[in-house]
Amino acid sequence: MKTILKIAIIAISLVMMLLVDVPLLPVQLVPEANAIFGTRRRTAVVVGATVHAADSAQMSASQQQAATAQQQAAAAQQQAAAAEKEAAAAKQEAAAAKQQAAAATPPPPAAAAGKPLPLGTVVSALPQGCVATPVGGVEYYYCGGNFYRAVFQGNQLVYVTAQPK
Repeated sequence: MKTILKIAIIAISLVMMLLVDVPLLPVQLVPEANAIFGTRRRTAVVVGATVHAADSAQMSASQQQAATAQQQAAAAQQQAAAAEKEAAAAKQEAAAAKQQAAAATPPPPAAAAGKPLPLGTVVSALPQGCVATPVGGVEYYYCGGNFYRAVFQGNQLVYVTAQPK
């Protein structure tokens, strides 16, 4: 019966302590209790929050840097595309100018009667007054003391001074 009485007294005192909000372990019994449960816990929470905030700020800064890098890459791609378009346009203009220059180049002057051009001279058009003369199954054009033979240079028809055979 003494044991039951002791257990009942301890149980009642624990319940009373809980109701009165008295700590179970008094500070006098464990001197480090305040340090363990008090200040350090709060500091750890504050430090943890600070570290978390610093990590968050660092992640935000790195995300901004990544976004900036992507924007710069996109701008560089746009500039490269614009430069390619400009180069293609310049190339087309150069080709057109070359064709105009080729079309505007007058044929070499036909030799006066009695002064033939050197053999192999290429002209883009026959002089006026040429007469077609077939020689050995080949069509020659005679004018101004020269014989011309029609040939293709690439896909363009030109005339070359030649000696009929």
